[in-house]
Amino acid sequence: MKKFLIESSLFSVAIIASVYFVFLQADGKSDPFYLRTTTPKQSSLILGTSKAAQGLMPEFINPYLETDIYNFSFTVAHSPFGPAYLSAIEKKLDPRTKDGIFIITVDPWSISSDGIDPNDENQFGESKSFMGTLSSFSSKPNVSYILNSYGDNYIKILLNFSQMEVHDDGWLEVFPPMDSTSVKNRIAENIQEQKTKLKNYKFSQTRFEYLKKTIETLKTHGKVYLVRLPVDNRIAAIEARLLPDFDKKIDELAKSEAVPYLNLMNSDTKFTFTDGIHLYKDSAKDVSAEVGKWISKQ
Repeated sequence: MKKFLIESSLFSVAIIASVYFVFLQADGKSDPFYLRTTTPKQSSLILGTSKAAQGLMPEFINPYLETDIYNFSFTVAHSPFGPAYLSAIEKKLDPRTKDGIFIITVDPWSISSDGIDPNDENQFGESKSFMGTLSSFSSKPNVSYILNSYGDNYIKILLNFSQMEVHDDGWLEVFPPMDSTSVKNRIAENIQEQKTKLKNYKFSQTRFEYLKKTIETLKTHGKVYLVRLPVDNRIAAIEARLLPDFDKKIDELAKSEAVPYLNLMNSDTKFTFTDGIHLYKDSAKDVSAEVGKWISKQ
C-alpha cells in the first residue's frame, strides 16, 4: 500500500510538472489575449477594443513619447468601458505611476450594450469573462487564465500554428490574406454583422460614465489622450446609425475633463483595412506615428 501511494504521488507530480511545463510555453501565439495577462505592470497604456489592439503599435508611438507605452486593448466583447475593464486597467497599472501616458480609443460600440437594459451593469457580459474574473494581469504563467479562459486544447500551446501574434508590447499582429477578393469578402461580412448588431445594441449611459471614470482614474497617474481610429466609410455609416451624436458626446467629455481628442474618422481613404474595421499593419504604422506626433505637440 505504501509503495502504491508513493508511486501514485510521483505519477501525480510528474503530470503536474508536465502540465506546468506546457503552461510555461504559452506565449503571444497561444491566443489573442494571454500574453497581456503575463507581462509586468505598466506605467503607460493604450486602451480600447480590437481596433486599438491591431491599429496602434507602441513601437511607432514610443519615439514621440518620453516613455514606453503598452497596448492593453482587447475586443468590443471583452473591453468595452465598464467595471470589468476599469478593474483590469487598475490591476495592470503600476500604482506608483505619476507621469504616465494613456491613449484611450473610443467608438460607439465601446459605450453601447446589447443587454435588455443597456445601463444594467449586471448584464455586462465581459464581467463573466477573464476580464472580470482574473485576480492578476501580470502573472507568468497566468495559471488562472489558462485553466479557466484558454479556449483550446493545451497541446496547441506547443504547436504554435497561429494566424496572429501578440507582441511583447501588447500589439496584436494578424496575418490575413490581403488579396482584393479576401478583403472585399471580410468587409462584406463585417458590414452584415454590424447591421445585425444594430438591432440589439443601444447607447449605455453607464458605460459612458465608466469611460469618464477611466479618464479620471488615469489622470491621477499622468496624461490622458482620447483617440477615435479610422474605419472604412461603410462601417462608419453603421456606427453613425448606432450613435449619431457620438462625436458631440466625446467632444463635450474631452472639454469637461480637459483632455485632448484626436478624431481620425475622416481619413479612411488614406489607410488600408484588413476587414473594414481593423487597420492593416502598414497603415497601423502610419496611424501610430500620427498619434505619436499629435501627442508630442500637445
